[in-house]
Amino acid sequence: MGLVAPVFARVETAEGKHFDIVGLDRPSVYFVEELSERVLIEAERYLGEQPAFFPQRILVTLRPEGASAEAKNYRILIEPGGFVRLDFNWRKDLTYIDLCRGMVDAYLARYAIFHHGYEAPEKIKAWVVSALSHQMYLSLRPSVYLKWMEFLQDGEHPFFPSLTKTIKDARFDESSFSPYLLILAMRNAGFLRETVHRLCRSGVAGIDVLNHLTSQIQPSNPNLGPVTLNDWWEDQMAQLIAKSAIRFDSLKASNERIKSLSKLDEFIELGIKVKNLRGLWQFRSEENVREIIVMRLGQIMAYFGRVNPAYLNSAQSLGRLYEQLLIGNEEHAYVFDLASFLGDFSDAQQLHEDIDAALSEVPIN
Repeated sequence: MGLVAPVFARVETAEGKHFDIVGLDRPSVYFVEELSERVLIEAERYLGEQPAFFPQRILVTLRPEGASAEAKNYRILIEPGGFVRLDFNWRKDLTYIDLCRGMVDAYLARYAIFHHGYEAPEKIKAWVVSALSHQMYLSLRPSVYLKWMEFLQDGEHPFFPSLTKTIKDARFDESSFSPYLLILAMRNAGFLRETVHRLCRSGVAGIDVLNHLTSQIQPSNPNLGPVTLNDWWEDQMAQLIAKSAIRFDSLKASNERIKSLSKLDEFIELGIKVKNLRGLWQFRSEENVREIIVMRLGQIMAYFGRVNPAYLNSAQSLGRLYEQLLIGNEEHAYVFDLASFLGDFSDAQQLHEDIDAALSEVPIN
């Protein structure tokens, strides 16, 4: 991912809502700026409404090979006045998951300072950083989730994540998938969105959520006995793995479903004069448009369990596109997500055609 920069290369910069990005390679700088907007979407999804601004912005530097003595992929510096600096070693071996982790780590540090004071980043629980990092990573590489779940089908369930370890003590540990599975388990168990928000916010505040989580999993029927966290976890893991093994829709059915979820007929019937998805941006504030978008997002989320893996990226990127219409403020970020969706859908259709062609060469008898 990282590029070796010439000694006298020009410094490139980009400015996001809460981040300033500095590096020597323009495509890398703008890629990280787009990624910074994705951080805000995931933060709003799991923490609730985010601050409109921070008094001090987050500085991200992409340091080329040979420019840093740090052995790790990134480091977080909390400077006087609440300034947060994130330094990446912008090398070829920097992975997407570490890139996502660094961005989330820095943002939650700034968020914690804003809400809880200058010492707060020292107390952030590692499970929150890991959960949001993996959510962000899988929004970029959704097919990886299926591969992970396939792996779990043939092995033991992952251990329940630590709820007490801080990110300060775990920053350079191997990134764990379990905290993300904990978030999925909460959603699968029917936790209210505000409950998930409250648990995640508590983790950012450095609060141990063990007792709160334990109380949430107890049965509403008083005649049923108490449920241990371990039993609940094993049951949820079994359900999540079983759901990932459910038969998927055919390639053709998934293609048609994605097309139907991106059609503009419903908007046009309401009198919205829009010619294509690009034009929806200017109508995003109209209430009837937002109602349709919210409905579409619900339909997309409900379809994730059925969509053919070849079209999973398309469904995920279409969902990100609609999320931008609801909570995004930057038109260029919407255009970026639109390009991602169109690219993902084109790639899926090409794969679809290749698979059909290969199958047509196999004799039936």
